[in-house]
Amino acid sequence: MAILSIQSRVSYGYVGNSIAVPAIQAAGLEAWPLDTVSFSNHPGHGRFTGEVRSAAELDAQIDGLTALGVMDGLSAVLSGYLGLPDTAAVVASAIDRTRASNPTVPFVLDPVIGDNGRHFVRDGVAEAIFEKLLPRADIVTPNLYELGVLSGATLTNETDVITAAARNLIRKSRLVAVAITGIERSDTISSLLVFDDTHYEAITPRLDRGFNGTGDLFAALLTAWFVRSGDIRSAFARAAGGLDIATRITANVGSMELVLPAILKNLKTLRPATLLQSQ
Repeated sequence: MAILSIQSRVSYGYVGNSIAVPAIQAAGLEAWPLDTVSFSNHPGHGRFTGEVRSAAELDAQIDGLTALGVMDGLSAVLSGYLGLPDTAAVVASAIDRTRASNPTVPFVLDPVIGDNGRHFVRDGVAEAIFEKLLPRADIVTPNLYELGVLSGATLTNETDVITAAARNLIRKSRLVAVAITGIERSDTISSLLVFDDTHYEAITPRLDRGFNGTGDLFAALLTAWFVRSGDIRSAFARAAGGLDIATRITANVGSMELVLPAILKNLKTLRPATLLQSQ
């Protein structure tokens, strides 16, 4: 079983494919990375070097995989940070090519747009995600800000508000589920898995620091365990449990970059998060 993971790559730190690939492999699956950018480090450090890969270059790489005949064997497609608006069309093409031979291959969309009230992608990327990728998605994994962008509204952290926005997106885009991460409250942080008729919440104590790559890790674990189990709820519980482990380990060493070796070691004995169910 293999997952095509289309997102960023950094040399220092663990975001995008730098965290997604080992997380998918830790779940016992193959990961085929397609890097949309190659940066020295996460731009959140204030400076970075590197380049954004063109849509033509990425499309040629998909052509190469297609020519090998291996696209038929994919178990899922996962996309994250795009780099350019035109990259959305490459992701869409990869999904369409895969589904030409296997229409049931799931597509998990991590709509990397921004956080905490601000965009950090280029102009046109959010629109391309909405137009090209959202209609093809089965599961979407936004943070609260990104859910607001996709919904066209500014959202509060109240559960009723979030679930209403997610269900509106589910119905309009014919999604199976929306998994929202990083919902901060006074002393907790939670993730919500929303279906059309019910939702589940995983709640952990809030750690007083920020981390790079947590959303990328969550989306990768969710995708991997969904492929393995076929059950979104259990995959969500494992992804939330993995995220809790990762942030606790990283906080203990005082880092904002995920401490990958220790995280991978602990993922081997991962305990799913406890979920609270509501209508």
